[in-house]
Amino acid sequence: MKEKLNTSRRSFLAKGALLGSGALATILGNEKISAQTQQAIIKSKRPDVDYTLNDAENIIYSSCLNCNTGCGIKAKIQDGVLAKIDGNPYNPWTMVPHLSMKTDIDDAARIDGGLCPKGQAGIQIAYDPYRIRKVLKRAGKRGENKWITIPFEQAITEIVEGGKLFANVPGEENRVVEGLKDIMALKDNEVAKEMAHDIKEIWDEKDKEKKKQLVAAFKEKHKANLDKLIDPDHPDLGTKEQSVFNGFRKIKERKKRIYHSFSICFRNN
Repeated sequence: MKEKLNTSRRSFLAKGALLGSGALATILGNEKISAQTQQAIIKSKRPDVDYTLNDAENIIYSSCLNCNTGCGIKAKIQDGVLAKIDGNPYNPWTMVPHLSMKTDIDDAARIDGGLCPKGQAGIQIAYDPYRIRKVLKRAGKRGENKWITIPFEQAITEIVEGGKLFANVPGEENRVVEGLKDIMALKDNEVAKEMAHDIKEIWDEKDKEKKKQLVAAFKEKHKANLDKLIDPDHPDLGTKEQSVFNGFRKIKERKKRIYHSFSICFRNN
């Protein structure tokens, strides 16, 4: 009975495919479809159709920000429009076993990594007709849901420079918002380079006792700037502003993706 059902199903699909081929030929002007092409359609091989979404030039590699995981994605472009999102095969979170980093890009273009439905739904976010397309800045008290749009360049300047950004809002005329430039703990490029060099030595050292000695030497050498580190006992964690930027990214990811990150910055202020 099972074999009979399977045969019946195969027969139905094959006949349906042939019927569809005949209808397609009629639509296209009664063009003849060869038996070889008909068989290819039945088997879903489709050698008569070039799947251009697998061409490397039609793929953009990026990352998904629909949750805090940030999986690597490959965006497939057709005629300049995002048509499909799959997992980036180079990303270890989307494939088990992992794809070798030595894999040729043309070969990798034909491999799709795994991606959750939320990540694949990024295509809906990209073209949502109700998505926010301009930078929004709060124009009233918090919770009043009053907004104004400002140019992108102005948003960058205000976020970086800070200042009295909400002088037009009652009760906030004199409130000074701290800009990203003020949050930066270490502004001396030469000191930053020297610290980075010494931190690399700590990273590269595998012996625990020698690593402790290098940390002690680091703290003595850079004692004037230890207050700028996240943790002086772990200089490899970096400076304080790194935690600020990471926090900003997390805030951005928790919000609805229709909001632009700059809109969120103003919203949080």
